[in-house]
Amino acid sequence: MTAWELVTILVAVASLGMVVALTYSVLKLRQVTEDLSEITREIQKTIEISTGRLERQATEIEKEYHRVDGLIETAEMITSRANFVSGLTYSVFTKPIGQIASLLKGGVRMVKVIGVRLLRSQIKT
Repeated sequence: MTAWELVTILVAVASLGMVVALTYSVLKLRQVTEDLSEITREIQKTIEISTGRLERQATEIEKEYHRVDGLIETAEMITSRANFVSGLTYSVFTKPIGQIASLLKGGVRMVKVIGVRLLRSQIKT
């Protein structure tokens, strides 16, 4: 066997080894690609489910916001009416009652003054 024949056999064996190694690498890369595709599909499903949940929660939050906003408007109307009724009550009842109380207080003072004067005049006589 000559040197060239030996070199040819070694190159052929090395080439065969490279082909086997490349084939193994390609098969492994194909398996990794399939695994990545499966993981991508699972992530996509999870995202779709999560998106649906988030949309439902956003809708519920928006409904709750509108409900609370309506309650706040109602509370503001009630407060406004209560302030009006309070002012009306003050002007209709409290003010006249205060005036009547002042009038009675003045009347009581007048009766006291007249009583004291009558008493003095009776004492002088």
